[in-house]
Amino acid sequence: MIKLEAYFKSGYSVINLITSEEIRAEKEILAACKAIKRKLTVWSTTEGFTQEGKNPRSVEDPVEALTEILKDPTEDQIFIFRDLHQFFQGAGGTKVCRLVRDIARIFKEKNKTLVIISAVNRLMPEMERDVTLLEFDLPDEATLTTLWDNLAEKNNLKKLFSIDENERDMIIQAARGLTTTEAENAFSKAVVDCAAIKQDRPQISKLVMTEKAIAVKKSGILEYFEAPETMMDVGGLATLKKWLSIRKSALTKKARAYGLPQPKGALFVGIPGCGKSLAAKAAANAFGVPLIRFDISKVFAGLVGMSEANMRNALQTIDAIGNCVVWMDELEKGLAGMGGGGNNDSGVSTRVFGSFLTWLQEKKSTSFVVATINRIEGLPPELIRKGRWDEIFYVGLPSAKEREEIFKIHILKDRRPIEMRTTPWMYNFKDFRMKGDSELLEKSNGFSGAEIEAAVISGLFSAFSKSDGEKPMTSDHVLSAVLNTTPLSTSRKSDLDTMAKWAEQNAVDASGEEDSNDPLSKALGVKRTAGRKLVL
Repeated sequence: MIKLEAYFKSGYSVINLITSEEIRAEKEILAACKAIKRKLTVWSTTEGFTQEGKNPRSVEDPVEALTEILKDPTEDQIFIFRDLHQFFQGAGGTKVCRLVRDIARIFKEKNKTLVIISAVNRLMPEMERDVTLLEFDLPDEATLTTLWDNLAEKNNLKKLFSIDENERDMIIQAARGLTTTEAENAFSKAVVDCAAIKQDRPQISKLVMTEKAIAVKKSGILEYFEAPETMMDVGGLATLKKWLSIRKSALTKKARAYGLPQPKGALFVGIPGCGKSLAAKAAANAFGVPLIRFDISKVFAGLVGMSEANMRNALQTIDAIGNCVVWMDELEKGLAGMGGGGNNDSGVSTRVFGSFLTWLQEKKSTSFVVATINRIEGLPPELIRKGRWDEIFYVGLPSAKEREEIFKIHILKDRRPIEMRTTPWMYNFKDFRMKGDSELLEKSNGFSGAEIEAAVISGLFSAFSKSDGEKPMTSDHVLSAVLNTTPLSTSRKSDLDTMAKWAEQNAVDASGEEDSNDPLSKALGVKRTAGRKLVL
């Protein structure tokens, strides 16, 4: 947390405090003023000057207000100006900037400080050396604990609900990443909703998490995802699944006490439809933490300074949330053009990209980043160098064994009716005797997992249509769909070859197994697996 008292005592003359929590920031500034015995005056364009114990004075014009505090001879004062950043540009912007720079010089000699509270950073270039930029952190665990305990005591919640220490800790963790106002609202709403349910009441922590999902989504950049997918839903990718399983407890305090470094994350590279996004979702369940989708393409905004502010706020929120898996899907689209120097947008993309890379390299939060990439062309080398990620995996086309596994996952999904065969299988179904259906496995050679799923769904539609739902699906229905599909391994062979060649030196094979039974891959010249073999 920022120690504002130390900045005031050290003689910082102008501070731009970036925060959306104006009320909490002003409370902390007031506490610091009382500790060092300085007077506090607050200005806004709507209320003018306000000071404790005095009547407010209506001064709406920022130039007039800045001129007044510049000429005020009284020493040992702190001034708060709300949303002054709105007047840095446009009519009068030049004079406002000049006055702020004059104040930075004069206040240094009079032991006074001007604090500009802004939700975004819009400092003009000429002001950057004169103004100290500080980011006001989101509330920490101790602050959230105090908020909850006050609410619980005020409403005597111990008599209404059964809340043990474990549930209390889960409630606090669920609120991480929210502002104090959002957390108070989430706590109150969760309590009201829980009280309205008379039987089978849900945990308050889960209701708080639901409210957080709504609050996080407001930014349009981060989104809380309910991910029911588990590693059982991922066909193949044995090496990747084992690697994630080994790290499933890496975000815990016990891991830190053991001396394990904070994990950074993993990068999944491969053509679309091979299970990268599915594995990312399943990772959140394996780790037992929330899944936060980070759409980096939505960071960029039209107003000056907004893109940088969006990135900063998103990263700050992720850090405050703590234990979570951050899913960045199709990262190459969001980073398009970032590696080109940022010449077309006055360096905005370069600064945003630099902020992201620095955070990825140096982050201390207990978040695990999983990013997926479909194309490697144009990727900036800084993104994939050693140290940015714990590991880079190449997710290639499934082998015959993996295709059999993927077929079974989708054929048996949602208890779908399938043809009865001689060998019993799970859920009182008879399986497709995949090993016996060699033609289905052979003809699906070169198919991705998504293409196999599409073939099964197409076969299900065909079976339902032909019998009006009276007869089960057979392998013939699926085979027909397979034969009518041109896989990406054919239509995008050059992309696959390029990626496989790149993976040989830069990635680990997520599957970890060779497949000598793929004659079609050999005939097409398709490299199914690529990358280093990882021994776990």
